[in-house]
Amino acid sequence: MLVVNWGTVHWISDFYRQQESPVADDRLAMVQGLLNNWTELDRDWLQLDRQLHEMNYRLVVEQEHQPVYSSLNQFQDALYQRTSDAASWPEDGTLTIQNEGTLMVGRRSGEYTIVAMPLPQMPEMFGRQRMRSEATMISLLVSGVTAIGIIVLLSLLFSRQQIKQIMRPINALTDAAKRVEEGDLSTPVDYKGQDEFSSVCAAFDHMQKHLLQEREKNAAYEQARTDLVAGISHDLRTPLTSVKGYIKGLRDGVANTPEKQSQYLDIAYRKSCDMDRLLQRLFYFSKLETGNLPLFLVPADLGNFVQRFADEAREELEHSGGQVVLQQVPVRRPVQLDEEQMYRVLTNLKENALGYAGVQPLVLTLTLWRQGEWECLRFADNGQGVPEEQLTHLFEQFWRGDQSRSSRGGEGSGLGLYIVKYIVEAHGGTIRAKNDHGLVFEIALPRREGGGAESDTVI
Repeated sequence: MLVVNWGTVHWISDFYRQQESPVADDRLAMVQGLLNNWTELDRDWLQLDRQLHEMNYRLVVEQEHQPVYSSLNQFQDALYQRTSDAASWPEDGTLTIQNEGTLMVGRRSGEYTIVAMPLPQMPEMFGRQRMRSEATMISLLVSGVTAIGIIVLLSLLFSRQQIKQIMRPINALTDAAKRVEEGDLSTPVDYKGQDEFSSVCAAFDHMQKHLLQEREKNAAYEQARTDLVAGISHDLRTPLTSVKGYIKGLRDGVANTPEKQSQYLDIAYRKSCDMDRLLQRLFYFSKLETGNLPLFLVPADLGNFVQRFADEAREELEHSGGQVVLQQVPVRRPVQLDEEQMYRVLTNLKENALGYAGVQPLVLTLTLWRQGEWECLRFADNGQGVPEEQLTHLFEQFWRGDQSRSSRGGEGSGLGLYIVKYIVEAHGGTIRAKNDHGLVFEIALPRREGGGAESDTVI
């Protein structure tokens, strides 16, 4: 706007400077002669004005500073009023004044002041000719208002474009939020810009993918829970039917000899133990889900603990021709254990081997060693192992793998190894599975020196 105003002032100044150039032509001499020859007694001002009109001049007559006759236009009158007040009129003869674009040829004769002024060569502005100062102010005002109007118009256009640009990603995010509300998590945000909003849209897409994965995971989880309930119901029905059948046989006298009665009771007892095992796993799963499985950690020797478990498991496996081999160096292996829960870990690993090793006789090999600040236990069987692609799924909830490999005819809850992993990690340890001439589990527990039996910790 400053540049526009400066250009306007410069143009007006040049224009008026050109109009202010001296006027010297034959008409000026003729006008001077006409006024000099006009006497005070000649008061036919209209006749004088007509003669001046022929030379493109206009007439103004004053008597004692009061206007008597004037044919000046508005612009000439303003020039005359501004110039005549400062003029020094001679008593006789004519006075020619030319200043700032004003040309006056005047004569004071007695009580009359007679002035002739040429028509100025000035452009009209808003319906009439104007002086330079007035023209300059009007031009500045018009150019300023015009420049402001242009600036406001450009600002509106620019703001509208900016708002439209800003609203594009916002509208895209709004549409995406509506799709999410309607349950559609697979359609990405429709925005391909390269501005600050692109990272927001990318984060929204990432959130959608995460929500979709979580929804799919929850759906799979709920399906697995349903399958678990159906599987456990089926698994409970089989031993329960057996128990009922053998008890009915005892009651009806089918088992009519002491040997057959003892056989019936043994079978019923084993089936009830199977049901108890299933119910215990379901109970533990419920505890894990609600976070209500407490651990009472006490100082213990891992070697002695594993030795006791191996002795008990050896007695159980010897009935079926199996065996347990314990390999360790007789040194202290101080750890913090909840012996009941860790016993459940080893029991679940043993039952997993009995159910899925698929080999007779079954040989379990338990190996203990120290690695840095960890006490390590290797639990290995001599079975057929599992396919490599299934190793990463062994510790997942409800995962059962290939049920055709189970010696229990598909009776498995998919919770045993999940409970194992949970308890080991609750002890601050780690567990992993691999194939090495059978299925191998390696457990590492943090080494804890010192402490007595009173240093129990509840988690």
